[in-house]
This record gives sequence, structure tokens and C-alpha cells, in this order.
Amino acid sequence: MPEQQWYSNKELHKIMIEMSKDFTKLRTEMKQTREIIKKYNGLREEVGKLQKEIIYMKATGKGKSSALEVIRNWGGWLFALVTLIVLLLNQ
Repeated sequence: MPEQQWYSNKELHKIMIEMSKDFTKLRTEMKQTREIIKKYNGLREEVGKLQKEIIYMKATGKGKSSALEVIRNWGGWLFALVTLIVLLLNQ
């Protein structure tokens, strides 16, 4: 049985050129994809840093508000105690 040639040399050459163009296009798209992934990873790191800053700021705010609450709740008692001591010492 003689081998049957599916494509002529000219057709094979055209196919190879088209494949080469496709590979070039694919390389370009892969390069763009890598750049997008790098940008995304950079954004993820930045978001992580911002989340840590927000958590710190919330914790600091809670600490300040609890300190102010303690002063507000116990400040009157402290003032009364100091006043009592001063009055007792003056008698």
C-alpha cells in the first residue's frame, strides 16, 4: 500500500507559518497574563498591609475609648477622695 500524502508541502508550510503566528500571539498573551498576576500579587500584599493598619487603628481607638471611660467613671471618685484628704489635712 503506498503511503498517501495528506498535505502538500505548500500546505504544510502555510500551516507551520500559521502555527508560528499563533505561538507568537500566545507568548504575548502569556506575558500580559504574567504582568497582571504580578500586579495582582502586589495588590494583595498592599491590601494585607492595609488590613493590619486598620486592625491596629481599631485596637488603638478601643484602647483610647476604654481609658477615657475609666477616667469618666472613676474621675469623680478620685476627685472626691483628693478633696476629702485635703479637707482632713486642713482641719
